[in-house]
Amino acid sequence: MNGSTSQIVTTIGDGVRLGDVVTIGGNLHTVTNVRRVAGGRRVLEFADGNVYVLGAALPIQVMRTSHTRVRLVAGRDGLARMALS
Repeated sequence: MNGSTSQIVTTIGDGVRLGDVVTIGGNLHTVTNVRRVAGGRRVLEFADGNVYVLGAALPIQVMRTSHTRVRLVAGRDGLARMALS
């Protein structure tokens, strides 16, 4: 069994991760690649083929999804328990 939660996070260019979703010009873009270029800037490549150059220290809001895996494990008493990982 798997689940996921999404949250809005404010980060800087250095903190953008693969899979983050950013809003640029009112459009949502999913980050598929992040590269460092001259001056410490980051080039964000998106699933739709667009790119965006972001300053390393420029704050940006991203929607970040974290995946939670739920599994059953045996407890000491022999009963099944749910564990999150």
